[in-house]
Amino acid sequence: MALKVYTGKEVGSKKDVTDIFASVLKTASSKSNPTIPTDENEYECNKRYKGLAIIISNENFKTLTCRKYCDDEIRLMQETFGKCLKFTVITFKDLKAKQINLVLKIACKQTEFHQQSDCFACVLASHGTEKPRTMKTSGVYYRDHCICGVDEDTVTTKSIIETITGTEALQDKPKMLFVQACRMKMDETAIESCIDQGHVLPVKIAVKENNPIIISDHADKVNRLSNSLFPTKIKSCTSGIPGNLPQKEDIVEANIFQKLVGWNTDKLKDMMRVIYPPCTDDVLVVYSSASEKQSYGREDQGGWMLISLHKAVKEQLRVQKATNRIDILDVLIFMTREVSNSETFQTKFPEGTVNPKRKAAIVFEHCLHKELYLYNSTD
Repeated sequence: MALKVYTGKEVGSKKDVTDIFASVLKTASSKSNPTIPTDENEYECNKRYKGLAIIISNENFKTLTCRKYCDDEIRLMQETFGKCLKFTVITFKDLKAKQINLVLKIACKQTEFHQQSDCFACVLASHGTEKPRTMKTSGVYYRDHCICGVDEDTVTTKSIIETITGTEALQDKPKMLFVQACRMKMDETAIESCIDQGHVLPVKIAVKENNPIIISDHADKVNRLSNSLFPTKIKSCTSGIPGNLPQKEDIVEANIFQKLVGWNTDKLKDMMRVIYPPCTDDVLVVYSSASEKQSYGREDQGGWMLISLHKAVKEQLRVQKATNRIDILDVLIFMTREVSNSETFQTKFPEGTVNPKRKAAIVFEHCLHKELYLYNSTD
């Protein structure tokens, strides 16, 4: 039986959304065996509920292309998180940007339910882009990934993650976010490559006109400096804890650049343009494409990343019957391999167009401190 899908017309106010959550969570099914043993290197999974899974998929926009496979995505995700993984699923369709924010904020306020849950999951499927962020420092360029509401206003992925991670009842619990949306730049003037680490680096290293002598000399300097700064033999810590370095051996990485090029921190003129990394503690973020790239879906099937997620979970359920659990890392590896290797995930544009056959790489980043297993329920 398909789960109910709440449309934008049904979430007009805070009370509307609050009532939806109250109604669904009131009838949430408990796990048949919540006391599964875990070790210190694994996230706890012995709570009453698996967790809340929010699915938001947008189809009809003011001017943007209609995402005709929206209902297919909803069906796949409801089966993935509901039937297969036994999450408590609440699904929304065609939300405006403010409604997306409202739904997620109300979701995070379900304190009693989260306290009795193992984890949290959210699926966002819509159009998307990377917007420039206004910066006070001259020469620094940041972009934020954004999800489009059906009104074509946007919500940043960063703000969504901050809302989720700011939930006290979800502290130290794994939080998963799956984003099926493009990551193309909205600002066409930003043509330089972006570095996903988010560090500001000087660009004054003496490599001019691809001169092999200069490049070779620069490489030698880096090697000599690295060897002197990071000796191969690690000394014992003065506190007696194996594997820790003495305090005096800690080095700020920027010192390498200071020694190589005489970087003066008071005179930062040339800086690399960077994209802000949205990952934070106990969070997994999975994107359907790399930064600056398009994302793809297919009518009557769904977005490529969500198709692969559904297939990966079904496959892991099949092969992990002995252990009765799914390793989320195995799911991610299956997804990336499936999309990159399968001919199914290849665009079918008309011949004669530029690059009629294209791929889109799934990208994920996380700051999970422990192993994350999704145990199968026996109910």
